[in-house]
Parts: sequence; C-alpha cells; structure tokens
Amino acid sequence: MVKTSEEMKNLVEEFIKVTKINYEDQTEKVREKSQLIEWQFRVGTNVIVSKNANRTDRIHLNVNMRFPAEDAKLLVIKNPSFSKAVMDISEICTMCNVGHQWVKDKNDIVGLAVFSHVDEEILDRVSFHDTWDNVARVTAHIQKILRSNFSGFSGQPNPADETTEKSMYG
Repeated sequence: MVKTSEEMKNLVEEFIKVTKINYEDQTEKVREKSQLIEWQFRVGTNVIVSKNANRTDRIHLNVNMRFPAEDAKLLVIKNPSFSKAVMDISEICTMCNVGHQWVKDKNDIVGLAVFSHVDEEILDRVSFHDTWDNVARVTAHIQKILRSNFSGFSGQPNPADETTEKSMYG
C-alpha cells in the first residue's frame, strides 16, 4: 500500500522512539535552507533519516563520519594506503548493498557518508531497523578498514554515540 510522505515520517518517528536514542526533528531547520528535503530526523550524533522531495517512493538512512584533522591528513589520494582503503571500502559497500560518498572540504577529505534507503512499500519497523543495522555494521567495518590501513588512524566513533555501536534491537 502506498504511503504518503507524512505517513512515512510518522512511522519513522515511531521506529526511532523504540530505540530510546535521542533524536531531533530537523524538518523546519532543513526546509529553511533547502527545498530538496521534505523531512529529516537527526538521531544520536551521526545518523540522518530523511525523505527527499524528488523521491516519493523511499526514505534515506545516512551515517555521517567526520574525521578529526589528524585522521583527515592521512586520507590523501596519492597515499597508496588510501588507494587500498578506497578499494576495500568500495568492495564492502557493494557487497552489503549500501552507498558511500567521500566528504570533501576543498581538496581535503574530511569525512565519509554511508547510506541506504527503505522503499515506502516495505517501510515497517523490521525493514527500517534492518537497513539501519546494515548501515551501522558497514560503518563499523569501514572504521576497521581505515584503522588497519593507517597506523595512528583513530577513526573512533564518539563513545557516547549509540547509533552505530549497537543493534537497534539490543
């Protein structure tokens, strides 16, 4: 059964409440800056759940990893370790059916976004949390890849952040 944007938003908010993780409805804040997002929740410190205005059929789940300056300076395209990490990350994202995008500030890589979506036709608590868990697992695996390729890479998630450190059912 087709769900409206508002129905999807209400469902997603209920699914987020189940996790007992702090969240913020950022819809008004985002709408002031862009008409591309219909609604958006920020969950914990680094998870964004949103509905793009140009997609009526899905919601997006995005984990944003920001790297501290000491880590970001290691992520240089000319660095062979970075090339290997890029290949490993691309492979794991392809295998796990999630997308990823490097976040740049001018020529510096300052973060990585890992994302997936849930189609509105199958948007229920289990499919939502399965997608969330999959993105969280891939994010944790990417952090391990980065740490194994770069000595001294902290890549540590915020210790107070429950959004990628536990299963949504745990």
